[in-house]
Amino acid sequence: MKILMKQITQQLRTEKHCAIYEDELSRVWPRLIPGRETKIRQFAEENGWRLRFYSEGLCAIFDKLPPRRKARPSRFSVWM
Repeated sequence: MKILMKQITQQLRTEKHCAIYEDELSRVWPRLIPGRETKIRQFAEENGWRLRFYSEGLCAIFDKLPPRRKARPSRFSVWM
């Protein structure tokens, strides 16, 4: 998993996304395990990425999590 994490980290330094294909995914998450997509998504979030696209048997595409925007008060809010 550390090798996969390093590969994604390096590619996201210079690219907007990183595609990891099935042969690499199956080394960490075998195809027949229950909840595979959820586990891949959790891996992404734990490392500051998001799972942008997933297709079983094809690939997973990761990108950086977008920065959170601060909530702005509505201009129609009532001040008391």
